[in-house]
Amino acid sequence: MITKEFHSATMSFDNISLITTRFKNGVDVDIEEIKLLTDWTLEVTNNKPFYLLVDARDILSSMDHKSRKYFSEHKKYNELNIAQVIVVNNMPIRLLASAYYKLYTHQNPIKIFTEIEPAQEWLFSHS
Repeated sequence: MITKEFHSATMSFDNISLITTRFKNGVDVDIEEIKLLTDWTLEVTNNKPFYLLVDARDILSSMDHKSRKYFSEHKKYNELNIAQVIVVNNMPIRLLASAYYKLYTHQNPIKIFTEIEPAQEWLFSHS
């Protein structure tokens, strides 16, 4: 497993093509940060297809519109992303995740969960 610390998140990549992003509490994500996270993903996956699990449990943070738009419209990233899940366990983050899910165009399947295990099962059901 490869792990990297960023200002806003800890990211990891394992042998089953899974990128896990664990956002940090109280750190808001801006466009420069999302570019770093996106670039690292493409680099570590060697531009090969991957799954994305965003672990947003136990945090209160946000991502600005410009960053969400960049992430949802990044052509190369979205061509390679097979599916993504967002795992949440509080209402403010659920609302933000729902807004991201509903207000931005996604080229791949995306779903919100409250637990990791069913999120991974759903994620790996896509190929």
